[in-house]
Amino acid sequence: MAVDRRQILRGAIAGAAMAAPLGPGETAARAPSATGGTFDDPLTWPALVDGGSPVHLCIDNTTHRFGSSRTAARTLAYRLTKGKVIVPGTTSGYLGPTIVVRTGTPATVTVTNQVTRHPLAASIDTALHGASARDRTRPRTTVHLHGANSRPVDDGGPLDTFPRGSAGQPPFPNPTTYRYENNQDATALWYHDHALGITRLNVYAGLTAGYLIRDTPDTGIDTGDGTMLPAGPHEIPLILQDKAFTAAGEQYFPPAPWVSESFGDTPVVNGVARPYLTVDRGVYRFRLLNASNARFYRLGITVRGTGTVVPFWQIGGDGGLLNSPVRMKQLLIAPAERADLLVDFRGLAPGTVLEVGNSAAAPYPAGSPGTPALRQIMQFRVTGRTGWAPHRPIAGMCLRPVTPVRRLDRPAASAPVRTHSLVEITDPATGDVLMVLQDNRPFHDPVYASHPVTPDTLEVWEFANTTPDNHPIHVHLVQFQVLGRQPFDARRYRREVYADASGRVTAGSGPYPPPSPRGYLTGALQPPAANEMGWKDTVQAPPGMVTRIAVPFGCGAAPFPIAAREVYSGDYVWHCHIVDHEDHDMMQRYRVA
Repeated sequence: MAVDRRQILRGAIAGAAMAAPLGPGETAARAPSATGGTFDDPLTWPALVDGGSPVHLCIDNTTHRFGSSRTAARTLAYRLTKGKVIVPGTTSGYLGPTIVVRTGTPATVTVTNQVTRHPLAASIDTALHGASARDRTRPRTTVHLHGANSRPVDDGGPLDTFPRGSAGQPPFPNPTTYRYENNQDATALWYHDHALGITRLNVYAGLTAGYLIRDTPDTGIDTGDGTMLPAGPHEIPLILQDKAFTAAGEQYFPPAPWVSESFGDTPVVNGVARPYLTVDRGVYRFRLLNASNARFYRLGITVRGTGTVVPFWQIGGDGGLLNSPVRMKQLLIAPAERADLLVDFRGLAPGTVLEVGNSAAAPYPAGSPGTPALRQIMQFRVTGRTGWAPHRPIAGMCLRPVTPVRRLDRPAASAPVRTHSLVEITDPATGDVLMVLQDNRPFHDPVYASHPVTPDTLEVWEFANTTPDNHPIHVHLVQFQVLGRQPFDARRYRREVYADASGRVTAGSGPYPPPSPRGYLTGALQPPAANEMGWKDTVQAPPGMVTRIAVPFGCGAAPFPIAAREVYSGDYVWHCHIVDHEDHDMMQRYRVA
């Protein structure tokens, strides 16, 4: 069966989807209103919390204004608590505080669920695995530290959820404590909800926040070699999302039933719609996270009024610093990916206004008619003040003089290969997407346990993408390296491996594990981009390509300084981080045993 660009319910500006039956007192969200707008509000960012002491968070119903001219919308947030009291100034009613820890120093984060009603209750589809009508008034939550090397009990997986405490119990009932060893390179991780069947709604409602692992070279302290990075007010987090809003100002998400991808028409950075940031004439470090549900961004910086491109430097990714900076004019970033960027404003005249623009289609890469394109994300406004300057030219920085990233290409050449496939199930009459799968297996299929990963080994994982979308694939527990991508005959692979005599593909069909796509290759291996040469935990798997990664499971090759006896075993998941896909049903378990 051929893989064609299909009609998909998009949950965007085209109008509201049909509402599912609602519980007492529930009302369906109205169609979102198209929102243009100017850059009226300054960028703000979450408070920093020292993870050297135990951190206590409460997941709670809150409200948040996404702009000074907007009404308060119902949201969810991680709120810092001390005893039974919310600590003021640590949350704006959206997202959560950024937890800062030191590499090698364990941290504990205790979380309680106080949510009394889901702000997106009308979008909960009880036909999805894990979701139930109870999630409308007592939604389950769990906290996943994305990119962390964690024990299964601390991973915050989709099955390890906890609801709000029963009525009559004291405040902050049913605490869940996570212990993070932080035995990995300094980097920017993030924590977010991962509840089975409602992840997309919990994350969209606000359950997203940053987690910085620090070491001395990463903090801007001069270590003697002349390489320093911006710190303090010149190091700024950018949590990028897209939102839609109702005419009443509430967050809009398509009502049930599930739609395969949902896109908003308003860019939001750190919870502020279309913000601006006033910058000094110096170098800034931006810790960028794409926390959008489904949207890819191809970001570039230009001078307003002239269109002159302002290049920037990427110095790190998901798993920490690169060996050296990579000069870029555009950055393609998928949901869940992080990019550590340096932007140099020193050569710009005071009063210059820069615009951060986006040129990526949605869904990526082909796009779809009617999906809103977010062309302008935010502004930088340059002042006359002198800012931070590095000791040496950015191009000459040696970012990892002590522990450089050592590529795994050569050992991967003889490593065992684990093949995975990415498959879409469509309605043969309408072409609508019914569900998306990995290995053409639903999440609850137990077959994964029959092919465990052996601890202390290096494997090559390859993802044969037979769908029209680029899927950001995230593997829990590990950091890995991108080996490259190779074109293959996706139509023939899908037809010969999964289709029946009529050409239809049904969920659960075909062999497990999937057969190798080697016999279907149509072109040469394409090496990873320069900014993909570091450690990663999320990889872009483009359509019609076989994407290969080298995955070390505690064999000493990964950026985790742990002994073999400490290699964690148990069940983890790997999934597409388009969270609309993750919820139905593009997520699989794997076992380390």
